[in-house]
Amino acid sequence: MGCIFSSDADDGGPLEAPVQSSEVFAFVPGLREPKQSEIAVNLKGKVSPALATKLISLRSQIISLSGRNGSLAKTKLRAKSIDDDTSHLNLEKALNEYLPVLLGLVVGGEKLSSAVKFPWTNVVDAKKDTAIASGYYELLSVLHLLGMLALQEANAYLTSKPPADGYYFKVDEGMCFALHPVFAFGRYLSASLSSHNVSDESKRRAIDLLLKAASYFECAIRAVLPNTPDEIKAKLPADVTEAMFRSLELQALGQAVELQLGFAVASVKASLAVKRRLACEQVEIWDKVVQKLGSVPLAKALRDKHELFVKWKLNEAKAAAYYYHSQVLEEGCEDNVHAQSLSCMKASHAFLKGSQKARNEFGNTEPLTKLPIVWGSMKYLSNRIPRETSSKGRIFRDNYLNEKMPRSPPKLPEFPIALVVDPFSLPSLDPAWMKERGYEARTSLTPAVPVYYTLKDQIQPPVPDLSVVGPMPPPATVTDLVQAR
Repeated sequence: MGCIFSSDADDGGPLEAPVQSSEVFAFVPGLREPKQSEIAVNLKGKVSPALATKLISLRSQIISLSGRNGSLAKTKLRAKSIDDDTSHLNLEKALNEYLPVLLGLVVGGEKLSSAVKFPWTNVVDAKKDTAIASGYYELLSVLHLLGMLALQEANAYLTSKPPADGYYFKVDEGMCFALHPVFAFGRYLSASLSSHNVSDESKRRAIDLLLKAASYFECAIRAVLPNTPDEIKAKLPADVTEAMFRSLELQALGQAVELQLGFAVASVKASLAVKRRLACEQVEIWDKVVQKLGSVPLAKALRDKHELFVKWKLNEAKAAAYYYHSQVLEEGCEDNVHAQSLSCMKASHAFLKGSQKARNEFGNTEPLTKLPIVWGSMKYLSNRIPRETSSKGRIFRDNYLNEKMPRSPPKLPEFPIALVVDPFSLPSLDPAWMKERGYEARTSLTPAVPVYYTLKDQIQPPVPDLSVVGPMPPPATVTDLVQAR
């Protein structure tokens, strides 16, 4: 899904800039695929042949399924559908089965964690293969892929499903006929015939999937990166750095809030204050995405389109926020309120134009994708904002010229982000590790929490004189670790 497309032909030459027919609603910046690794050779004598075989089998299954999923992302010139493609669901299941076995390498100490070199590649930029001998790198890559799969599935739910008869009459979300019933009918009829046909249930499911994706990225930041050795962090590719994970987490959260705003715009019960708050939350989230993404050293093949998507969404969020802030100010009784309201509406109009420009540039930037349609809350706002700007300007000139126009629009109010991501918890170790002779997991300073949840700042400095400490406790075994959980 998303905009993943490879331009490499079989002979190594470039293709003629094909346009991917799948529409982009939940952006997938870049899938990463695992490559074959010499696990059996590297783990010989370190773990039992049965456990090594299990690890190889699970990872080989992931390689097969991710290759199939990546091929769809690269070569299918049609939109993937939740109805006709379940490869990503099978891949998600395989990844979740692989995690408990992989964690045994991670918590088994440096001898096991660095025993195997795990190679991964980015589907968009296949030349950027990265192989690192670290279980932490493999774990980060698995969490990254799980998050990407959730974004893919969210995009599938937000992709319009055309009806069998080819057309339908459906009230678009955000269409408000109470304001101008006569003039709205013609627009309603033409808009309904080409409406983005996504059910409310699909949108709710997409919100759940966006939050699910955010939880995987948050887990990598909270549970894995703090324990990853500094020398491994220095080798990590840009896709799995802390800044990138944070950017992806916020991006998924921002798109979930965007869908919430769409529900609010379509609801007659939602007040202007509620709509303004959601729009302002979006602005805050996308501003943070810009900051985090700016610190990620992405290759040009990955950076340009991703930055344009973020720019597009930030401008849309600001257009919505200033529009509703203008409407709320209009209801106030403070001095100069009409001038401030008009200033906000003009700012909204400017950001709307900026979002339209960024949207066009996003579709035309390689890898080329189908030009995204305007839908949801922005379909309503793209009609309302120009009319309101013109109307408020005329009313201001006729009635409120005594008010002084501000040099810049009023500052948007700040709100805490209400939408919360439920944290993803790493699973318990696979029971197969309990049968390994001599296997010892590192001791966690928090008995009820496995080592991969233990932050570095919780680790106490060593005691200079061990004679005053008494006998050292034995290292924790896998049995102890599982019982502690």
